[in-house]
Amino acid sequence: MKRSLSTDENIPAHAGAEAAAPNDEATLHVLQMREVHHRVRNSLNLISCTLQLQARQSDSEEVRRALSIAVDRIESLARIHGHLYGHDQQRTRDALPYLENLTRDLHDALLSPLDARRIELLSSEPFTVSDDGLMSLGSIVTELVTNAIKYGTGDISVSVQRTPEHVSIVVENEGCGFPSTFNRATDAGFGLRLVNHLCTRSGGEMTIEPSPTLGRVVARIGVR
Repeated sequence: MKRSLSTDENIPAHAGAEAAAPNDEATLHVLQMREVHHRVRNSLNLISCTLQLQARQSDSEEVRRALSIAVDRIESLARIHGHLYGHDQQRTRDALPYLENLTRDLHDALLSPLDARRIELLSSEPFTVSDDGLMSLGSIVTELVTNAIKYGTGDISVSVQRTPEHVSIVVENEGCGFPSTFNRATDAGFGLRLVNHLCTRSGGEMTIEPSPTLGRVVARIGVR
């Protein structure tokens, strides 16, 4: 059962720090984010190895199976973290492969193997966005899908459409929606508040559509 999460061995925690100009805030920010990512991945790797050791020492097949599932979840969470924070900074990136991997890992991390619910990614055509735009897009999809899994009961769809100035993300879940009395200012949790902040910061907006049988959130972000 021994496995190891891939760590950023090719990017030492302090790599390149000496070469960064003191007044180059963008470069320093990238280096700091790489160091944080490196430490988070190492911490997840340590947790995974600890659970694997516990599994090998257990005489209970049920315990070993439960720990194996936990290790799978941690590995999926590590991949999600990598999708959001671990990629190298580039001018633009292809969004669809990134979102396909992200939604798959969200499914593996947040849904039980016995859960029949699906997460379906829908998009009209491939598109690219800036590195910052992709990070915002990934954070929004992660928060909205997590919210749909937590409060919904049916399948989840993630629809993404690019216009010259915006990306529209629509996340729907079957089985449970927002009540007509839902007040975003007082009832929204941290995830929805974060999505709203990311949207408004970029010149977009978040819309929650009340329905007793269908949860639907539309997030529109400004991108380059």
